[in-house]
Amino acid sequence: MTIQELIPLGPKTTMKIGGKARWFAELKTKEDVEDAWKFSREKNVPLLVLGGGANTVFADGTIEALVVKVISDNIAIKGNDVTAAAGCILATLLNRCAEANLDLSALTGIPGTLGGALMGNAGQGPQGVWLDSFVVSVTALVNGQWQTFAREECNFRYRESGFKTMPDVILWEARLSLPSRPTAEVKEAINLALKKRLEIQPYRFTAGSCFKAVDGTPAWKLIDKAGLRGFHVGGVQISDRHANFLINTGTGTFVDLLQLIAATREKVPQLQGIEMRLVGENGKVISA
Repeated sequence: MTIQELIPLGPKTTMKIGGKARWFAELKTKEDVEDAWKFSREKNVPLLVLGGGANTVFADGTIEALVVKVISDNIAIKGNDVTAAAGCILATLLNRCAEANLDLSALTGIPGTLGGALMGNAGQGPQGVWLDSFVVSVTALVNGQWQTFAREECNFRYRESGFKTMPDVILWEARLSLPSRPTAEVKEAINLALKKRLEIQPYRFTAGSCFKAVDGTPAWKLIDKAGLRGFHVGGVQISDRHANFLINTGTGTFVDLLQLIAATREKVPQLQGIEMRLVGENGKVISA
């Protein structure tokens, strides 16, 4: 494991907002993972795992933490059983499974890595299919110890998992059980889902859905009803295409983002939790 200092984080995220990591490392092996945990303890700084950067936005200054990225991307398929590393890009995993006549098309169009998807139990809307439907077990380093969690121990729920509250957790791999379906049908389902997403969602300079659904009601409906499509603070704007997506128009800052979230909540008080992960300069996830 090679530790780098003062690495720009904005380019590593889809929203392209963020300052620099005090320390940064890419993790390829289990030994790398263990070394990263030890390093964070020696420096007494938070250990922060960055997946594909799809839903994470960093503060604009120096993040006083060790930011790590799992780059192991191994995939092993045996029958309906799939074991995949946390660093796998979801789109790659979907296509590999499709080629093996296995259907993971419910996660089509979700950016980022498997690890990030597990952390936030990615999937469709509140009434749709989520990743936990396919999980058998997840292996992770938790507070310096390797553990394997059965699905029931992961505390999955809508856009949440128990991993979010575990100390210094680094997800390493997951075992999935997927339904069989002919390759041609899976690829057709993937293509149709991608086409639909591209029609209704922005796909550049955004960290994905911002607010969680409220009692089963999609957040975008509440934001849209309040007439907030296109509303902006500084360089961050509520998308004209999808009212739950915030986009960086090119000059957006972390402060702009926080202020836009606060203003949206003020105008739509029903909104509560957010799906985006906002990281302050102290390396800790903050509540906007």
